[in-house]
Amino acid sequence: MATTTTTPAVIQIITTTMTCYGPIILLIIGIFGCLCNFITFTAPKLRKTSCAFYFLLSALFELLSITFGLISRLAADHLGSTLINSDRTYCKLRAYLVSALPLVATYLVLLSSIDRCMSSSVNVRLRSFSQMKVAYRASVCAILLAFTSCIHIVIGYDLRPRCGALAGTFAMYDSMFVVFWLGIIPHVLMLIFGFVTLMNVRRSKQRIAIAGKTIAKVNGSNQQQQRRDQKTDAQLLVMMLFQVGFSSVLILTRMIYYAYYVLGPSLGGYNRLVGSFLMSFTTLVYYANYCKSFYVYTLSSRLFRSIFIQRVRFYTQKILAINKQIKIGTLNSKANGTQVSVDSNDHWTTQRR
Repeated sequence: MATTTTTPAVIQIITTTMTCYGPIILLIIGIFGCLCNFITFTAPKLRKTSCAFYFLLSALFELLSITFGLISRLAADHLGSTLINSDRTYCKLRAYLVSALPLVATYLVLLSSIDRCMSSSVNVRLRSFSQMKVAYRASVCAILLAFTSCIHIVIGYDLRPRCGALAGTFAMYDSMFVVFWLGIIPHVLMLIFGFVTLMNVRRSKQRIAIAGKTIAKVNGSNQQQQRRDQKTDAQLLVMMLFQVGFSSVLILTRMIYYAYYVLGPSLGGYNRLVGSFLMSFTTLVYYANYCKSFYVYTLSSRLFRSIFIQRVRFYTQKILAINKQIKIGTLNSKANGTQVSVDSNDHWTTQRR
């Protein structure tokens, strides 16, 4: 009997602790990782690569997703904020943004997988889609599609009296929208394009071997440049595959349980407590997906690690140089002030004489 009464209390304590400290840990890890991604993907070596551009934009929307989503959730759960259940506009806005912002980040990762698929194709026309001007247009389309497809949330969410979706058909549609449009469909497409990319790489071995004989006839500088570009493309491909793999595991874990939670039988008593724990846990798993990219890139790509270290050294030297100039300027101003003071004293002494 004591065990029966103790277990629910333990689960409740674990759930409360997890929802309190989990968002804080993810915020620290996620914000640091996104800032490091900004530093790395703005490097000259990656700045003009379409896949790196998708990764850079994705890092921006990941930062927006975790800061807004986790901070607002932490405030509602543990900091005493009642804004979500008292302000109609905030209720609609939060429900909209916590879906739209992560969806944009997901679409951008999907675009990176499409980009690598196109760049590895043996078809010259398909390879031409892997360039910056296409990346700009595709990114705008992805952002517009994500924000437009979530517009029903603004209409269907309201205070009832707590912030929530309209019961009935709309609630079911919204749940299926989250499971399929935000979760299953984009990640299945990522896996498909990733698989096709691997097939393209195998098929292109013969083409690369033939091209290698042609490259050998070109001058040394062009040959080295082409090798560097091929190495960069290969590293970006590895980064994309690891990103897609980890993202699919984390998001689909959340979506599978969310689908069970929505479509499954109503829970009560002890099962409801366990369901609340699993919902909170999978929510953290969902947000962890938008905190992981820097660490996945760092572990999977030597090129990414080397560029990141170079950028850190560059900014460190720049900051030290600025501080040195400030100190020199301060010392010069003090020296000039002392000289002026001495000159004025000499002038006063001459007048007295």
